[in-house]
Amino acid sequence: MSTIVCAISGQAALEPVFSPKTKHVYEKGLIEKQIESSGKCPVTKEELTKDDLVDIKSNKSVRPRPATATSIPGMLTLLQSEWDALMSETFELKSQLDTSRKQLSHALYQHDAACRVIARLIRERDMVKAQNQQLQEQLSNSAPLPNGAMREEAETGITPEILQKMKELADSLSKTRKQKHFPDLNPLADIKKFKCVGTHPIHKSTEPGILCVDVHKTEGNRVVTGGVDAQVVLFDAEKGSLVQKLTGHAKKVTSVSLHATKEIIVSGSQDATAKVWTCTGPDWTAAYTCAHTVKKHQAEVSEISIHPLGDYFLTCAMDNSWAMHDLNVGRCVKHLRGLETSYPCMKWHPDGMILAAGAQGHAVDVWDIKEQKVVATLLGHQGSVEALSFSGNGYYLATGSKDGTVKLWDLRKPLNIQTLQLESPVNAVAFDTTGQYLSVGADTVQIYNFASKASMAEAVTLKDHGDSVMGVCFSQHARSLATVSMDRTLKIYR
Repeated sequence: MSTIVCAISGQAALEPVFSPKTKHVYEKGLIEKQIESSGKCPVTKEELTKDDLVDIKSNKSVRPRPATATSIPGMLTLLQSEWDALMSETFELKSQLDTSRKQLSHALYQHDAACRVIARLIRERDMVKAQNQQLQEQLSNSAPLPNGAMREEAETGITPEILQKMKELADSLSKTRKQKHFPDLNPLADIKKFKCVGTHPIHKSTEPGILCVDVHKTEGNRVVTGGVDAQVVLFDAEKGSLVQKLTGHAKKVTSVSLHATKEIIVSGSQDATAKVWTCTGPDWTAAYTCAHTVKKHQAEVSEISIHPLGDYFLTCAMDNSWAMHDLNVGRCVKHLRGLETSYPCMKWHPDGMILAAGAQGHAVDVWDIKEQKVVATLLGHQGSVEALSFSGNGYYLATGSKDGTVKLWDLRKPLNIQTLQLESPVNAVAFDTTGQYLSVGADTVQIYNFASKASMAEAVTLKDHGDSVMGVCFSQHARSLATVSMDRTLKIYR
């Protein structure tokens, strides 16, 4: 009897069915799946339903076993052949795996080499860009002007004449260091009785927050602040009235400083500029105008500090650089770029021959102005150093950090002689002019005094602000204290 073959698979049908419509025989399971999926015969493409199929009665076909499987030796030969084929296939797969591993190793090596080449090219590109910028500045500075005039932006460097003036001032100031008696200094008993005598929301309420404050060295009623609203505000603390708002910065004002002997205000901002504001009238309450704008930095100017000579001021920025400028003409004297770290804060020593800078890398660098290099590094903080202040006699340095500590350093050794622990990050520290009292701004205002020659004790804690205290500054002889906060207020304590 001939075998009934399925029209779809071409093999003997185990359950054959016939379609009178298409005149073909199918395997029942295959054609039913085709009907369910497409409703058509896969051979003739005609419409077809299960009702069109007729079962065919036939003997179940049994596939004959191969002749080699009819005896034990034949079965062993068949198994041996399958084993040999499996071993051959395994060998080929292992060979392909080994080849793929070699190719992958080579590709990884090429990738690593390409990464090294790219890193080297990036470094070379950055070096070339820096050299190109320096050459452009040198070219612009060296181009001659008519009648032998010098460009305003030309860097003169810290000349021997400047250093000589600084040294003469330092020698004269160092003679008064041993003075220990200050008859006009506010006594500790009165400091402990400090209370808020004025709260002044002097900046815009739409952009809350005051970031910095400074008080005139001899006239405690002169107060200047800088805020998130990009304004510099001059305030009369005695009258409790606003004197003037100085506008010109494009972003937050991060640092302000009042000149000790001239009617000048210097401010630094996140817009990468510093501005010198001069008074146009005989009295300090007259209108101020912007005399100079310094554009030497590429990032936020984080600190302003006026040299004790009064002729120069310092700017440090978050572009890993700091610069010294001539206050009278607004010209950059020296710009040090490409430092290993950026400095959130930087101040002149009272003698003016060194300066201290708090780094983001947890250290405090002491710079020698003559050599323009770091001569000492003070280690101990665990967070970025955000504020620092020299004592009036120049012996001590106070540094405040995000780690919630204030460290007191003896610069004569130099050693960390005391660590004051606070409950929140420190935003501001300031000695009074005599160096007897230290004010600290964090979530509250705390005032410390020298209880002995080498240790400070807490005198009073002031909790009037409603947000982080960003700036603190004593008036002369610690008669009053000005503080500013992110709560948008300036507070005066007496």
